Amino acid sequence: MKLLPDTLFGRLITAVLGVVAVALLVFVVLVVRDRRELLFAGSEAEVVAATIAETAAQLAPLSADARAGEIERLTREALTISRAGIGGPGRGPPSPTDFRAAVASLNARLERDLGQGYRVEVRNARSGPRGDAIRVRIERRGERPPPDGAFGPGTGNGPPNRNQPPGDREPPFGPRDGFGGRGGGPPRDELEVTVTLPDSATVLFRTDMPRAAPPLPRRIFVELALLTLGLAAVLFVMARATTRPLTELARAAEAVGRGERTGPLRESGARELREATRAFNAMQERLHRYLDSRTRVLAAMSHDLRTPLTRLKLRAESLDDDALRERFHADLDEMQSMVAGSLNLFRGMNHDEPLKPVAVDELVAELQRELAEVGTSIEIRGDKPAPLSVRPIALKRCLSNLLSNAAKYGTSPSVAIEDSESELVLRVLDDGPGIPPELLERVFEPFFRLEASRNIDTGGVGLGLSIARDIAQAHGGSLTLRNRTPHGLEATLRLPRIARA
Repeated sequence: MKLLPDTLFGRLITAVLGVVAVALLVFVVLVVRDRRELLFAGSEAEVVAATIAETAAQLAPLSADARAGEIERLTREALTISRAGIGGPGRGPPSPTDFRAAVASLNARLERDLGQGYRVEVRNARSGPRGDAIRVRIERRGERPPPDGAFGPGTGNGPPNRNQPPGDREPPFGPRDGFGGRGGGPPRDELEVTVTLPDSATVLFRTDMPRAAPPLPRRIFVELALLTLGLAAVLFVMARATTRPLTELARAAEAVGRGERTGPLRESGARELREATRAFNAMQERLHRYLDSRTRVLAAMSHDLRTPLTRLKLRAESLDDDALRERFHADLDEMQSMVAGSLNLFRGMNHDEPLKPVAVDELVAELQRELAEVGTSIEIRGDKPAPLSVRPIALKRCLSNLLSNAAKYGTSPSVAIEDSESELVLRVLDDGPGIPPELLERVFEPFFRLEASRNIDTGGVGLGLSIARDIAQAHGGSLTLRNRTPHGLEATLRLPRIARA
């Protein structure tokens, strides 16, 4: 599975092109095989096979004496095959591969023509002429036949015509044509065909090597390559058109998960994809309507609570009991802080701020200067990252909450910046007591506080981390906490490089 592409488009195009490649390979193999069979038809090899099969079939029913006499007669009279009328010119000497294919094809053709009861063996004749072999001679167009009854060492059919002028003298079966040579040794390659008759008698035939058929034209491979490229282009376009709606749907779902507002997707592609897009558009519209309604109601409630809280404070001032008045003021201050925090939370959920390229290290340095004004020292170390597309105000608020917590609940706060091609990682570190492991996720819940007291100055209202995580997720990133060893806390903010992606 690791060899397959990761995307649906990549896997689809790979699978289809793989099937096309296998189909074309099988097609080429079938073409080559059938072409060899077709080239055998009407060729010298086919005529030689037919001649040998016919001769062997005529000799099979004869008595032993009659068969011996007939074989003796045939060894004196070569069976001549005229090249005229045999389709298409051949080519030069066969390659080892062509030779093996020709021998196998000739052997199979003879067994098929002779039928059951006969056995055939075809091999290359490397020895000199044999007097007990029936000679099958191919008389090719433009070649001079040997003298009648001649069975010389060069061809197995006799010596050359010595009455011919020396300058015009040719090899007995034509000029040198790639099947042999002039001078010592056999002038051409020959085949020996041994046919075992049904009564176990054997008949030996000796024939010139049939000329090889024309080679398979290279043009067919060029045309198949062009066909493959054309199919690949068509399949690429079709696969891209099929998977594009899925890609757009995935991007829209990711944007909705970050809290962005996207318009309805265009319904295109196959019926199933159109139905999925239609369902996503309906879900997105209902989700945004619900969130908008909830946000407006809660924001209005938080805003309207300020007026009665102010009246309660004024009425608390009229209390004569100082202790009771102080408790009233403490409760009212806590309620007012919670209302203010709620309004800040709803503002943090507003993702209408546009994305802008921001140098995050400069943003952290600005927070460092602001915290230094209130006596908090922040150390910054790590890479100098490339600009990142973010919502500047929201990200500054997120980092401010993290750094404020590190300064309030820990010691020696610092920020480590790590940059890569895919994401930017900011680690806010401190040397404080940390957080119990079972509460590392609960601290992100709104209004949850580790500080059990009702002192707002020490415990806050429990919205800082909730707002920070919401901002991180709105950027497509994440915010996690873990305890350091031996003590301290690490808040890891991961922001993907959305603009690059």
